[in-house]
Amino acid sequence: MIFGVVIANILGVFLFLYLYWKRLKEDYSAEKIFNSGFIVLSGIFLGMAISKIFPNVYWFWIIILNIVIVEVINFFKLKIKFFESLDALVISLLPWLSLYYLSTSISTSNLLSFLAFWVCLLLIFLFFLFNNFYRTFSWYKSGRVGFSGVVVLGVFFGIRFISSIFISNVVSFAGTLEPFISGTFFVCTFLLLFRLSRIEK
Repeated sequence: MIFGVVIANILGVFLFLYLYWKRLKEDYSAEKIFNSGFIVLSGIFLGMAISKIFPNVYWFWIIILNIVIVEVINFFKLKIKFFESLDALVISLLPWLSLYYLSTSISTSNLLSFLAFWVCLLLIFLFFLFNNFYRTFSWYKSGRVGFSGVVVLGVFFGIRFISSIFISNVVSFAGTLEPFISGTFFVCTFLLLFRLSRIEK
């Protein structure tokens, strides 16, 4: 099991850096992009280390909290726009998360992890679908980059919220607290989308 997770993480890191660079390369220098990417990676691995101190069920949300913190650092230190960075993060982290679920499902024969893997693939598809068509939505007047990432993030947390009401033993769920945490993040993504739609071009 450990070997499979290690391989998934190594592949995930390379995929993350490539997709993060590819998403931001038109607006920022390679140096700034990779500096930002390594700051995010530092936050993720620090979150993994911290999660060893707390009950294991909270590891996913500890990592998410660290990502939020490093996003703030990237915004103020490297001057990378929030919604552009969020958009890049979503499409860069989903393949890594899908690989983690796949490796877990193989090593533990866990059907729920396998289903989570397919959900992540579906979200990746939705991201690229929205990315191609969001500017045609008449209600989305701002036309700003970030729509795909925010919507897919909202769908992700919405699925977690609904699933956690009926299922509690998914590998990344925080036990009985999962519906409340996922529900809160779902509402936050809705507010972010409203904010993004109101920003002028």
